[in-house]
Amino acid sequence: MKKCMEAFHKAKLWGLFLGAFLLAALLELAIFQFSYFSQYFGDFPRTEIDLSGMEGFQGEALPLLPENATVSFDNLSVKVRSVTVRMAGPSGVLSGNIGICDEANAYRTTGAGSFQVNPGGRESSFTVRVNSHGNLTRLRINITDPLEEPVFLLSVVLNEHIPLRIHGLRLLLIAGLLFVVLAVLRYGLYKEEYCPEKRLHRMLNLGVLLFCLVISAGILYGADPSHQYLRPYPTLEEIRSPDMVVDAYMQQLDAFEKGQTALDLDVNPALEELGNPYDKGERDKKEISYHWDRAYYQGKYYSYFGLAPLFMVYYPVYWLTGMLPTELLAGTLLAIFSIVAVFAAVWGLYLTFRPRANLLLFLLGEIAVIFGSFLYLMQASVSFYYLPLLSGTGWLAAFVAFSTFACRNQKRARAMALFALAGISVVMLALSRPNLLLLTVVFGAPLFLGILFDRKLSVREKLSRALPFLIPVILGGIGIMYYNYLRFDSVFEFGTAYQLTESDIRYNGFTISLHHFLSMLYHYFGEPFVYTEFFPYLRFTTERCIDFGNYLYQEYSAGLFQMPLNLGMLLAGLTLCTRENRRTLKKWTCGLVLAGILGLGYLDFLLGGIHIRYVCDISLAVSLLAFVLILEYVHFDKTRSSQMLYVITLGIFLVTIGRGWLTIFSNETNVMLEANPDFYLTVARMLRL
Repeated sequence: MKKCMEAFHKAKLWGLFLGAFLLAALLELAIFQFSYFSQYFGDFPRTEIDLSGMEGFQGEALPLLPENATVSFDNLSVKVRSVTVRMAGPSGVLSGNIGICDEANAYRTTGAGSFQVNPGGRESSFTVRVNSHGNLTRLRINITDPLEEPVFLLSVVLNEHIPLRIHGLRLLLIAGLLFVVLAVLRYGLYKEEYCPEKRLHRMLNLGVLLFCLVISAGILYGADPSHQYLRPYPTLEEIRSPDMVVDAYMQQLDAFEKGQTALDLDVNPALEELGNPYDKGERDKKEISYHWDRAYYQGKYYSYFGLAPLFMVYYPVYWLTGMLPTELLAGTLLAIFSIVAVFAAVWGLYLTFRPRANLLLFLLGEIAVIFGSFLYLMQASVSFYYLPLLSGTGWLAAFVAFSTFACRNQKRARAMALFALAGISVVMLALSRPNLLLLTVVFGAPLFLGILFDRKLSVREKLSRALPFLIPVILGGIGIMYYNYLRFDSVFEFGTAYQLTESDIRYNGFTISLHHFLSMLYHYFGEPFVYTEFFPYLRFTTERCIDFGNYLYQEYSAGLFQMPLNLGMLLAGLTLCTRENRRTLKKWTCGLVLAGILGLGYLDFLLGGIHIRYVCDISLAVSLLAFVLILEYVHFDKTRSSQMLYVITLGIFLVTIGRGWLTIFSNETNVMLEANPDFYLTVARMLRL
């Protein structure tokens, strides 16, 4: 053992990688391929069930019909430990279960296993482990998902020989994870403090950034099996489609190309005759056709979604290719921008507050911030609804980065450029999600006020910093207000008040209510995922609450504390309670950001309701605050208590990353499941023993 440890400490990187790969291969064979080796023990004869004698058999296959997606095989007499089924039919993931009768339970069919299959794809067969007590007498196959067309059974085999199926992606991921663990232990990285002056630490940080970008690229690859990321300029019929999922940015680009702010949509004149066209109940009762979730004002339709994604992605792609990006490509480009901006924001906050950061916590925590802020969920949801959220997340992070860099920079020209970029970030944030401007105030106020009241700076030096920031903010604000006035005769109206959606938003207003505030805390922070036994193991809740005194919009949601990283924001109490003068900037920033998070959450709750998209408005701010506080208070010291807390924190980061990864496959739109079922099932099989 001692010699093994000495060899481990002398091993170089290539040796660690080879050892990690060999250990991963051993785990693959011993754990994930255990069924292959265990099938040679015991007497379980291979038995193929004859489908030709079943009622409805069509020469080559037995159909399962939409009205009765169940088939039972009786009068069996064989000892069984697996059932293998091959299917054919339409593409799409179908779920079902296997029921059996055996010698211990001869009269009642009981569930013995479940399955997921894609009849029209590569994953068109499945094997379910069944351990019959004695001989199996009855087998039932039941598809639980609703069918729109028949699905065909091609074969049903009991005790089929299981081939050795090495999952290459799983093998590489385990090897990579083991390599990281071995390298951390070999070089004692868990003991080191983060030191950006060291080249190795900078390279490791760059590697973490590349890892996060690879995940984003993986979402781009997996969410569309055709890999068609551009689409032709839409026809007028496509633009005017009444389907609620029509891309609002496609419609807005078309409107601008036609020299108008209003969308080129047909307007039902009966809308004007309604007592309240914004009342969905009245529209439905009188069967009035309309375009869903567009702003309707004075006989015209407008888009109330922020314009930033249009300027950042749609127009550049259109000018370069003559085509438009798909929502998947647009979301990916915005996600990449956001990831880079978040890393820059983390760097800026670190340089500003200089916590005694542990290297491993810093690197792993950066990944946890990306996952814990639901950034990948927003990208994987593949909907124009999430594009302004991705854009807002990126520009909020960019503002934090530019403002922290600018306030620290001593070179006037460079500081002026950074302040100008911070001002542009504010404008772009207003063009993404205007409500997020509150977070720029709470992040920026302590930094900017520090410059304003710094007696060491002359008035000229203060103006040289303030004007580059204020000029783009003022000019951008004037442009946005003019655009609002052209559409809605109000400089402060972005169109949300006039949307044709679930309810009349004009009646949503700010009220002071302790009950509503506590409800916001539960739904935005504490509301749990719904956990399931099978992949992807969690989903967002759709539980409805009617205890708000009136209608409140409620849909898919979960609280931010379901990402354990975000629990770190509770450490704010330690910073706020300290009496050390040197932490004045930390105190003010921590207190204001915490107040801004709660204030924006409460505002979104009152004006919008309960939805994961509203939770995402505050998710980045919560994750950044939690991350900085964890770096401040958690270290690897010599005491056992600090080391235990350190290990717990590493576990918290890993759980956050794991849950965030699962939300890629379980979200509001479930695009991975719907658009690429084979990819979805391949990933699911990667986690199956």
